Amino acid sequence: MSATAAPHDHWHTQPTLESLQAQDIWQLRAAFLEKFFPVADDLQILEAGSGPAHDSIRFAQRGAHVTALDCSHAGLDLAKQFYSDLQLPLQTAHGDLQQIPFDDDSFDLAFNGGVLEHFDDDELATVIDEMVRVVRPGGIVLAFCPNRHNVFYQHHLKKIAQHSYEFERAFTASEMKQRFESRGLPHVRVSGVHVHPAPNYFLPTWLPKVHRIEPWCRALFAPLERSDRHHRINSLIGQDFVIWAAVPARLGERHPLSVLGGGPAVREQGRAAA
Repeated sequence: MSATAAPHDHWHTQPTLESLQAQDIWQLRAAFLEKFFPVADDLQILEAGSGPAHDSIRFAQRGAHVTALDCSHAGLDLAKQFYSDLQLPLQTAHGDLQQIPFDDDSFDLAFNGGVLEHFDDDELATVIDEMVRVVRPGGIVLAFCPNRHNVFYQHHLKKIAQHSYEFERAFTASEMKQRFESRGLPHVRVSGVHVHPAPNYFLPTWLPKVHRIEPWCRALFAPLERSDRHHRINSLIGQDFVIWAAVPARLGERHPLSVLGGGPAVREQGRAAA
């Protein structure tokens, strides 16, 4: 089952912007995007599967034109609230990533974080195709995805009692690279974020935060996180891997995704996978 059919809406919990931006993964995604797009003035950005579009806020603060697309009305309402509070412009659209409601060649960047893992193989092929379709030649399609190699986060997912989506899985960077290439995209690149170990995922929640050691891990791995020379290593060890490709003027041959590898479901129909 895809994210568009998820029976529970994660954004009805009404998180604050401060709580979202306090998360390590948000900070590291934002730093990666700022490094990758150092100049954002007048860029047309589509966050495809945006929720409250908090991953795009720094783009808007740096002069980009942000459009948030999501199947969740609650997520889009939060996005409107966050951007209004920050006095930032935002365009929103309610819709399905398998039928993105925008014309061809509308954006310079279409991206998302923590979205592609909620689609099965056939749906995922369509989502990637749609993201490519709405990006103009020379623009970028990019995604942050949960890394099946990251044992810390995968352990965390399997022990969660409640979950927002009925279907979720993880990939490796090499598997998703094949999936991007199967959609006719050449020169697909990979990297990773949140590359430091996350032992906090193994610790009981009652343990006082002062005793948690993840900040020390983050400091130790910070040089690797910032490196421009170790993208392959980061894609193997990051909590999220990052995958991106420039959209060519003419796509290559497309292949069925069903012949490619992919991670097993971490959660399916509300239950942890065995």
